[in-house]
Amino acid sequence: MVAVIVAAVIYVLPTIHMRLQGLDQPTLWPGKKINLGLDLQGGMHLVLEVDTIKAVESTIGRIQQEMQEGLKEEGIKGIQVEIIAEDPKTKIRVVIKKDESVDPFNQFLDDEFSNLRIISRTKAEILLNLPDSEVKRIKKWATEQALETIRNRIDQFGVSEPDIRSQGARRILIQLPGVKDPERAKDLLGKTALLEFKLLDENTDPREAEEGKVPSGYELLYQITKNRETDRESKTPFLVKKRTEMSGAYLTDARVEIDSQYNESYVSIKFSNKGAKLFARITGANVKKRLAIVLDNKVYSAPVIQEKITGGEARISGSFTPEEARDLAIILRAGALPAPVNILEERTVGASLGEDSIQN
Repeated sequence: MVAVIVAAVIYVLPTIHMRLQGLDQPTLWPGKKINLGLDLQGGMHLVLEVDTIKAVESTIGRIQQEMQEGLKEEGIKGIQVEIIAEDPKTKIRVVIKKDESVDPFNQFLDDEFSNLRIISRTKAEILLNLPDSEVKRIKKWATEQALETIRNRIDQFGVSEPDIRSQGARRILIQLPGVKDPERAKDLLGKTALLEFKLLDENTDPREAEEGKVPSGYELLYQITKNRETDRESKTPFLVKKRTEMSGAYLTDARVEIDSQYNESYVSIKFSNKGAKLFARITGANVKKRLAIVLDNKVYSAPVIQEKITGGEARISGSFTPEEARDLAIILRAGALPAPVNILEERTVGASLGEDSIQN
């Protein structure tokens, strides 16, 4: 009986000490720590769904671009490679316009793209897509990669004891205890953060493109700026090449810096050795042309390339607040999501619930 009483006293002693000292959690026994979860200190509960079919579409888009570049390198002419405009966009149509190109293309297809499935074939047209096993693999990878990317973003955001786990084939459960700004957290988690560098069309007025006159191989994107005094947004059109000269896949670091001249925040980015060489080649070949820095299909800036840039560094400016620049640096360091994510469920737990739970 005495032993039971002693054990009980030892068990409740940390709590008594906590109440007497006015602490949030017991500190009497070294090494013993209670992690206050979502129900105790409040925060956010989210369920995200990864749009895995977009990852498949992205793969198909990359294959189509690689096929076009490969045909050019091999000198095979009279071939048109396009993605069929249907939903989802997961099929490639190859139109062979010259009879003499049939055999060279078939050999090229067997040598370079043997992983593609041939849906149908005639002398003048071939339909291609990915095998079911490859589609399944891409979807599984997209969810796993999204989970890891989101975890990296949250770690850098500074949330204590987050709970991040997969839920089924496409869903991710996230609990963020102690988060005080839910909208900022959602923005941080939901951005795809696909960084691309694209050349501008120097000859066509973007206003003509807004009227529907978009040249082949180009697309109309916008730079969105916000007046912080009036809270109004303005959109500036840019006509950019669809072809991406370089992506954020080569990025190794992103940091917030302050422009000494204008006292504005910007994000400086650094590339890997391979990325630095590619960036030097792109800038060296396009001096006096404009290179758009595009994030999630929005133009952040489009500076004129004054000279070949060999240092492997660039900057992203956009009239950022320090907080906006910091969040952008976080998502760039953590990497782009392989596919968009949609919020299926969202709950915010108030701090009062946590306090009541601790008191009771």
